[in-house]
Amino acid sequence: MKKVVIYLRTSSDRQIDNTSLSTQESICRSYCEREKLEIFDIQKREAVSAKSDNYERIIDLLRYCKKHKDKFEILLVYKLDRFARDTLQHLTLREELRKLNIVLRSATETIDETPAGKLFEGMVANFNQYDNEIRKERVTNGMYRRVEEGLWPWQIPLGYKSNKTENGHLAPAVWDTSCYQDVIDIFKLYSLGVYTFSSLSNLMNTRIVKNYKTKRFHFMKQEIKRILNYPFYIGLLKPKHGKLTPGKHKPLISMELWNKCQEIQKCKSNHSINKRLIEHPDFPLRRFTLCGVCHHPLTAGWSKSHTGKHYAYYYCVNKSCKKYAKMLSLGDLHEEFIAYLCKTKPKEKYLPLFKEIFIDRYNQRQKDFKGDYIKQIDELDRLKKEKITAAEKGAKGIIPDLTLKELLSDYEKKILMLQQSLDNTNNKELDIDSLLDEGLEAIRTINKEWSDALPEKKPRVQRLIYPEGVSYHFKGFSNPKLAPAFAVPNQFVLCLTRNVDSRGFEPLTL
Repeated sequence: MKKVVIYLRTSSDRQIDNTSLSTQESICRSYCEREKLEIFDIQKREAVSAKSDNYERIIDLLRYCKKHKDKFEILLVYKLDRFARDTLQHLTLREELRKLNIVLRSATETIDETPAGKLFEGMVANFNQYDNEIRKERVTNGMYRRVEEGLWPWQIPLGYKSNKTENGHLAPAVWDTSCYQDVIDIFKLYSLGVYTFSSLSNLMNTRIVKNYKTKRFHFMKQEIKRILNYPFYIGLLKPKHGKLTPGKHKPLISMELWNKCQEIQKCKSNHSINKRLIEHPDFPLRRFTLCGVCHHPLTAGWSKSHTGKHYAYYYCVNKSCKKYAKMLSLGDLHEEFIAYLCKTKPKEKYLPLFKEIFIDRYNQRQKDFKGDYIKQIDELDRLKKEKITAAEKGAKGIIPDLTLKELLSDYEKKILMLQQSLDNTNNKELDIDSLLDEGLEAIRTINKEWSDALPEKKPRVQRLIYPEGVSYHFKGFSNPKLAPAFAVPNQFVLCLTRNVDSRGFEPLTL
């Protein structure tokens, strides 16, 4: 009696009808009894996707047959479409079984090794492939129809989560509150023009980003690029081989921010990127610092040693400079810059006196300002009264109509100009004491502010202090100009240390 292995398979867990595994097994057992075959084993494959696990299924089946090739002669399936879904796959598997001296049989279809049996088997295999492709086409068309309706039937990108109606139908995706802000941050950070895909991926991986399923998301540089170029985030849908279609979901990114990121990627931004980053997050002093010998901007980069370690340096690229290609360690230069920031700060012991005199001068200026403001209000009242008087005289016939018209027009122009002047004047009372305390605290801690600032923030902090940059003399910094917030306190301290009359000091106009 020949031995047989029954191979049972369902394509999905929804297949609980007359093609379920129990039904298939019952029919196959009846076939074995009718053909007087001995069952050697029963192999089951439940709830497996015909697409995703197809190759794994084939490998497992062939591995099993090779392992037990001398223990059975027939592989029995419920129907041929349980064996393979396309003609090439069917013929390939059939040939592999033939090499193992194993024949294929179907419990519901008449196939054998005769010419007629092989012809019928080939026809059934072709029909199974046709049926499978028709199903795929219908599913694909259904998905594209969903896209035309503004819905996305495929996997939802990071920052969103899938959504369904009360009836279980597909609905527009909604923001994933656990991680949508991280996606916005990716666009905002990249739009600054100081990050590459790699540096941005490194930064994002320092965060613990999880979606609504609490699954942590790891950012590769390819994923950063994909996110920055995914139109889903601006409310547009684009299937693999389709056109852009407006989606019904709420956009996560503004069109302005999207366009800016696109321009930077295309190296067309007017901000800080061309083919190479001008402001690099690793080198905040690059191009901000001038060579003290030739006044050419210092550049920077990474160097790799023979041991494979990477070291960061600043250096001058002017070939005519005496300091050409002289390497300055990033760590050393940054430490010197922090020390220079400390020197830029006015001495702490003079700041309370500076604050006292500043407030005194400010209050005096405010009195003068209020006096001018009151004078303008009085002038406005006078013009309005004169306009009313002129109108009354015109009504009584004292002033001719033509003269009255010109006179009223002249008054209206003067009143309008004076009113605009008053509107543009800030007459609000400022809490100068609190504002000055905040400003002085920022000055006191400016070195710490720079050290603790994010890479993209450091150049801004630098420019707030040294608007024209700094020069490095390969032993110390200098600068041509300090920002007013630092220049004024230092000017005051200089006056005190040189015994100059502080009445020459004036606060900034607020």
